[in-house]
Amino acid sequence: MDYRRTKYCPELIDVPQKKKEVEALVKAEHPYAKDMHSYISDNSQKFKLEFIKAYNGKCAYCGASIDLIKKTEFEIDHFLYEKASIFATKKEAGDIQNLILACHDCNHDKNSFWIKKEEFEELNPDGEKIKNVFIRDEQYYIRINDKFKYNTTIEEFYRKLHLGSELHRLDYLIMNIIGLQRSCENNSDLYVGLGKILDIIRQKRNIM
Repeated sequence: MDYRRTKYCPELIDVPQKKKEVEALVKAEHPYAKDMHSYISDNSQKFKLEFIKAYNGKCAYCGASIDLIKKTEFEIDHFLYEKASIFATKKEAGDIQNLILACHDCNHDKNSFWIKKEEFEELNPDGEKIKNVFIRDEQYYIRINDKFKYNTTIEEFYRKLHLGSELHRLDYLIMNIIGLQRSCENNSDLYVGLGKILDIIRQKRNIM
């Protein structure tokens, strides 16, 4: 199972195609647009919300959802560093397929981290392989699958983004409780009780 989603979250599928559809929306209004980042990262434009929808409202790296963070706290990351020598111009780096939805923490922690060609497919959050690289353990922590424990790039990526942190664990727990709460709206006592638990865990999260 994808470590970024709970059983209450929809599966993340066809992201590259959905991103192309967002690009089409941009080009419908801005036919000569090249650097998609400049349009999609603008909080005042509708394109960012459409990009968020393409990712089911979740950070592509840690899975934090729009139930936890606001639209404005989501950022648009360049998966391959925008100033890398492989890009002749900023416009090339802003290609829609190089843009990833990230929470503020993941985007800034990742910063200029360079993804080696050999690990591109494994770490590309739009693909299927990353779902096998990282797993969620019984305590809700994100861990590196044993198959990849000695891959230095994957280990550095995991460390740099703090994927194994208590914060990401709490976020996953909160998302599970929110999903459960929504599924039992007709049971008022359980609904209220879960709300109280959420308040306690959110308070702990907010002081971390």
